Amino acid sequence: MSFDSAAFKQQFPLFSHPENAQLVYLDNAATTQRPQCVIDAMSDFYSRYNANTHRSSHRLARAATSMVELVRGQAADFLNARSRDEIIFTRGATEGLNLLAQSLGKTLNPGDQIVLSAAEHHANLVPWQMVAEQYQLQLRFLPDVLGEPQLGQLPHMLSDKTRVVALSAASNALGFRVAVEWVKPLLPEHCLLVVDASQRLAHEELDVQALQCDFLVGSAHKFYGPTGIGLLYGRAESLHGLPPWQGGGEMIANVSLTGSDYALAPHRFEAGTSSLAAIAGLGACLTFLQSQDRQAMATYESHLTRYLHSELTRLTETMPLKLLTTHRNNVGIAALVCRPESSLSVSDMAHWLDEHDIAVRVGHHCAQPLMEGLGLSGSLRISLAAYNDRADVDALIQALEKLPFDADALARPPSAEGEWVGDDLSSVSLSDLADQPSWQKRYRQLTRWANLLQPKPQIRQTENRVHGCETEVWLVHQQRGERHCFAVDTDSRVIQGLSVLLLVLLDNKTTEQILALDVNQVFMDLGLEKYLSESRSNGFRALLEQMHDLVRSSVRPD
Repeated sequence: MSFDSAAFKQQFPLFSHPENAQLVYLDNAATTQRPQCVIDAMSDFYSRYNANTHRSSHRLARAATSMVELVRGQAADFLNARSRDEIIFTRGATEGLNLLAQSLGKTLNPGDQIVLSAAEHHANLVPWQMVAEQYQLQLRFLPDVLGEPQLGQLPHMLSDKTRVVALSAASNALGFRVAVEWVKPLLPEHCLLVVDASQRLAHEELDVQALQCDFLVGSAHKFYGPTGIGLLYGRAESLHGLPPWQGGGEMIANVSLTGSDYALAPHRFEAGTSSLAAIAGLGACLTFLQSQDRQAMATYESHLTRYLHSELTRLTETMPLKLLTTHRNNVGIAALVCRPESSLSVSDMAHWLDEHDIAVRVGHHCAQPLMEGLGLSGSLRISLAAYNDRADVDALIQALEKLPFDADALARPPSAEGEWVGDDLSSVSLSDLADQPSWQKRYRQLTRWANLLQPKPQIRQTENRVHGCETEVWLVHQQRGERHCFAVDTDSRVIQGLSVLLLVLLDNKTTEQILALDVNQVFMDLGLEKYLSESRSNGFRALLEQMHDLVRSSVRPD
């Protein structure tokens, strides 16, 4: 067999819709698209045999139960588990990790240790933090080099108190693989290995027996399956005696008013009704993946990842950008940041790429400790899947090459310490923006306006943070007599420019003037309505709403 990316892509109906004709989808580490067979399987469940599973004698329930257990067997084959009873259905990897943390936590003693890495997704960090606090456990973290955990240091961290080692098999932020297959032989017999395989299952075949892991989790939507369904593999010996996390129907053998006997695994961990249509879609997804030449598919992705990094490296030689990743041992992720001398932020880059219908992701990617360890607040992440090709990479590079870096605005002048003062925006003319003939020129005008917004480090406090924004934005408000005064600070050039526009419209105005102004209509007249769209604003709408909330909260009732 071999792998044909173009033929593979034809199986995904999203790309065939007219509105997506120019779409370059490079946000696959967040979620992949779904092939038609997955969509059909979910529709088929609802249209032909929708019913709850187990404990019912009617035909539809039997069909639904049969489907669930068939897919459980498929999942066992997919991971090379020894038995389908080692497969538990969850809502996703996050739920699987919470299940493990809560269930295992009940079996641990105060002072027991859990080893993690600083590169973990929040889903493999926060649940362990919660149980550590609840049961007085100790969290320990592997040393790292540029964020990559150093497994060679693991033996020096182990003790007779080490009970769990929980590691991601690949970083969702930087793409590097972690050699989790080396870990289990290093661990004492009493120590369990938990693997978060969310970022590897789409890109290669994983064998839980070869990994020797006790538990492994993954989310179907990361490997071409439905959202809302995930897999938790548990080695039979590790599942035996593990207490359940949630209580309810189907996870019990017998219930009395004073106590309950729990079902055997896997059912003791599947309280309530599962997402049955999603399980049907997962089954179709597994059939779809197993019909591919997975080795050829992995080789194709490896070559494409190398090409992506080669082109981005070339780009960084002439533009104020820094590439954080390499193609080596990488699951198809590239991460960019702006150099300090750049006049734009990664959020600005994402806005620009979105205008070119190129989908990427900006932020800390639910790996905030990793980003902070690198001295960063976030990055622009490009993530590949098997339906991407060199044309997608070329479109990305061509768009990035046109980024409107402003040589005259390499850095904003420093601001005085102390109380914040308003910005001088007297030179701003809305007609300068309205008269621009294209969105590219309007974008450039916004970045020119950004120079007028002075830095205000004194307002960069947690209580002033605007929640819901993709980039960090801070807002403060004062009422001076009947008028409301605002100050905004952010590192995003586009948000700076849009904030200048908002301040021109709302700053130093009365409550009545602010609440009477139809900002949406003004933005439509200026050709900027997409920045107020919930699907395109990336949180800018939250800034406007917070300004309105501050104004309304200052109105005293009669």
